[in-house]
Amino acid sequence: MDTTRVSLLLRIKDREDGDAWREFDAVYRPMLRRFALTYGADATEAEDVVQHCMTAIHQHIDQFEYDPSKGRFKGWLKTLVNNRIRNLIRKRKERIAMTGEFASVKANTDDDPEAIFERIWMDEHLKHALKLVSREVEEKTFNAFVDYVIRERPVEEICAEHGLNANQVHKSKYRLTKKLAEKMAALTGEES
Repeated sequence: MDTTRVSLLLRIKDREDGDAWREFDAVYRPMLRRFALTYGADATEAEDVVQHCMTAIHQHIDQFEYDPSKGRFKGWLKTLVNNRIRNLIRKRKERIAMTGEFASVKANTDDDPEAIFERIWMDEHLKHALKLVSREVEEKTFNAFVDYVIRERPVEEICAEHGLNANQVHKSKYRLTKKLAEKMAALTGEES
């Protein structure tokens, strides 16, 4: 499967390439939804943000030319979703003002939108990269990796639970961390 972000963007230029659009949707829909929810959107509003962004991408992807000097897809997507969220918040404030309820409308966080977008961008790409890695190794090996690296469980517990020895757990950590870094670099176009 072709997972590099640039080639995926080039593939979705062909609006008939269903596989490319499904892959794109699997990576970016959760990211956009999570960003909207972080800023206080309810489920319906979050879906509206996602649909707006996906529609804009679908309408304008044929104009996409890969040229990092002109800006990156990540920056364009961040601007697109931030603008949609600002519009949502502005409309909500207008509704509240019209009803006489002057409660403050504010994001669920005080973090800078740039920092939030960056964190969500990396988290969602990591989730997708983990799914890709899980398909390439035995389930037992992947589960041991997740338990050791992500859940930070003790090696002894992992060995007992998965029927592995400590050396196998450490080797799989090294091997799968490397695979994961490669997947992340391919998905984000950045060194991990």
